[in-house]
Amino acid sequence: MATIWDVLGIEPTTNEGEIRRAYARELKHRRPDRDPQGFQELREAFDGAKRYASSAEILPDEEAISTQEPQPTSMVEYVQQLMQEPTALSKAGWSREVLWHKAQELSTLLIQDELEGLGELHRYLDNDIPDSLEARQAFSQMLAEALSEQRWLYRSLLNEVSAVMHWQLDSYFSSYLPESVICALEQQITNTEQENYWQQLAIVYANNRYGQFKWRLLAEKGTAVPWWGRLAPDLLRQLAQQVNEIRQRYPALQERLNPLLLDALNKSERALSWEAVIAIVFWGYTAWLPGQESPKLALQSGLMLVVVAIFLWGYPILIRRFQTDGIAKSCVHSAFWLASMLILLTVFYRGWQGASAWQGSDMITMRILVIVLFLILPVGWVLWQRRTEWKTLPVQIVIFFMMFPVLLIRQLPPMVNLLGLMLLPMLYGFFIEMVYFVK
Repeated sequence: MATIWDVLGIEPTTNEGEIRRAYARELKHRRPDRDPQGFQELREAFDGAKRYASSAEILPDEEAISTQEPQPTSMVEYVQQLMQEPTALSKAGWSREVLWHKAQELSTLLIQDELEGLGELHRYLDNDIPDSLEARQAFSQMLAEALSEQRWLYRSLLNEVSAVMHWQLDSYFSSYLPESVICALEQQITNTEQENYWQQLAIVYANNRYGQFKWRLLAEKGTAVPWWGRLAPDLLRQLAQQVNEIRQRYPALQERLNPLLLDALNKSERALSWEAVIAIVFWGYTAWLPGQESPKLALQSGLMLVVVAIFLWGYPILIRRFQTDGIAKSCVHSAFWLASMLILLTVFYRGWQGASAWQGSDMITMRILVIVLFLILPVGWVLWQRRTEWKTLPVQIVIFFMMFPVLLIRQLPPMVNLLGLMLLPMLYGFFIEMVYFVK
């Protein structure tokens, strides 16, 4: 059976400094993550030697280390034990200045070349670092501090270094690094992610002149939004979406945004969008198709355009205008609700009339079948799915009917857009003329 002195590799002694140096020397070969049983034996030997030194009594040779299977010691306990141990200097001694210089050198190399830096870090820990627990602890913290000062520190590199240095940054118990150093590392990683995001934005917007113009509005302070900016389809809306994304993901980058652009986005003035352009062309063409047949149909086509404009643009403006509860808001909702119900009920009524075209014994059956399949089932399904929004649901159904072809055309490829702008107005014009127009 090996005695405590055999495990430590020294002769029996009452010199605690020599015991600690032996413990530090053997600890490099009996790490808890690689050899938990060996580490347990070393720890018991170290505790026994300290008791021997403090009492100045020689322990019997027959007192051997327990052969029971030890429980593996976690890295957290291991790190805490190292921190609780008093200073153990190597025979050669060491300098904090030298360690700090090496930590700075390695941190710079790790940022410049990850593979070469990790290889140099392994070599230094295995061969060149002073043989001292305190030196290793000091170097570990110095390397973390040096990395926290390096720009372009990224998450995967920090994880690799943490695995080598046993920092356990991904653990709930983290590491024995000070909380301030851990926060500095996380802040540096956040800064790197922000810089990468900002540079990627600059590259994306640099692809064409229009993108470069949007980048100047977004990032160059003092660049004013031109008078025609609100007439350029989707210009301000795209910039507003980009600003919202920056605010949500990287709030610190808000300082780089153009204040004049933010002021323009905060104003309630409306700007032109591609949906609005397509809606104007679509509904204008839809109204022209039946309106060219006679003055009477032209008048009804003009009235249709007025109704569409009120629902698509007037309704949102009025809702924003009367945001707070009151008589005005109730009147707006009531008026649009009644108008929407009138539009929807007209469809039911004309559908019932159309179904009566079937004559004979099956007339009632066919009429009921058409009404159920094409009106009651789809409308009932929508009402049930959105039953909690019954107060605004009729208005939403009408607006959806008006915007559906616009949104569909907007999602199609450019060449298919033109085909959709020619065919869909014919379909909508035929349906609207059949249901709503009086000939």
